[in-house]
Order: sequence, then structure tokens, then C-alpha cells
Amino acid sequence: MSYLNPAGFSDAKKKILNSALTLFVEKGFFNTSIPDLVAHSGVSTGSIYHGFKDKQKIAETLMQQLLLQIEAEQSSILEQHQDAWSRFYALSAWLMQTAQNHPHVMRFILNARHKEFMPELDPICSSQPFMTLRSVIQQGMDEGCVRQMDLMVAASSSYGGVLRLIQLGLDQMLERPIISYLDDITHCCWHSISIQDPQTTHHF
Repeated sequence: MSYLNPAGFSDAKKKILNSALTLFVEKGFFNTSIPDLVAHSGVSTGSIYHGFKDKQKIAETLMQQLLLQIEAEQSSILEQHQDAWSRFYALSAWLMQTAQNHPHVMRFILNARHKEFMPELDPICSSQPFMTLRSVIQQGMDEGCVRQMDLMVAASSSYGGVLRLIQLGLDQMLERPIISYLDDITHCCWHSISIQDPQTTHHF
């Protein structure tokens, strides 16, 4: 199932980006050739060069569009939930569900060595999606439900456990689907930073 569906892009460019996502994860950027992309996407060599100029541009566009789509999905979640705990829980559910349904997306974001083939790229943790995750923890401090502490420490303590569990799932080390651990991991992580653990349980 394709993940990326950027508005304004031709079907050919969408196929190339989704193939690049798969191949860059499975083979690595440097081991993926234009012929590999042609074979995987079914798009001609000429169309690839016409749409993106070179493999470097494909990688840059892929990262840009992934971050834009992730930002849009996060914004939709924030609109549906108001308090910090509900937002943390919903964002964690989204992270885990994305990892389960689209593992290549999470592998590319979390595991790819972006600086090796996109040296001008800012650190991924400084991108807007990660800033959004941290903003929810800051909201919790402002609401008085999260203890006052260094924001990076609080964010690492809360999302760190969720992301580690996702990594275990991607490595096929879990006995159950990733999303089935949602309640346990979110309550455990929230408890590490909160003044009082929430009593409500959500269902997704």
C-alpha cells in the first residue's frame, strides 16, 4: 500500500517517490540505482530524469513530502484532541499505527542515515513533526499535569519509550502487533513525567 500521495504530483512522480521510499530502506540510498527505480516503479528512465533530474533530488523530494504529509496528519490529530494527555496518547497511537501499516515510512524517518546522502538536511529531530511532539509535552507543563523539567528530558522520557517499542516492532521482536501495546506503553511513559497518571483509557 502506497503511503505518499502528494497533491499536484503526477501519477508517475508519486510512483517514483513511493518506490524510492521502499528501495532506500531495503537497499540503501547508495545501493539503489535508477534502473532499480525503473524496475520497481514501472516508470521510464526518461520520466524519472524529467521529473527529478537525479537520485539526489528524488531523496530530497521524498523527505520533503514525507515531512509535509506527517505534519498534516499531526495537525488533524491536534484538532481532534485538546488536552496534553489526549494529544500525547493520540499521537503515540498514530506513530504506532503508521509503523505497523507503513513500516518503510518509520524506518526511513528513524533509521536512514540522511546526512550521508543529504548533507544539507537539518537534523531530523529539529524538523516540524518532532517539534510538534515536543510542543504537546510543553503544553502538559503549561497545564500543570507534567512536572516542570528540561523539555528535551521530558520529551525523551515520554516519546522515547514509544519510539523504542516501535523500533522493536520494526525489528520483529514483539510477540503482538505494535498497536496492541498502546495503552501499556503510553501510560508507562506518561507516568514518568506526569504529576498524576491519567485515569481514562482511550480506544483507537
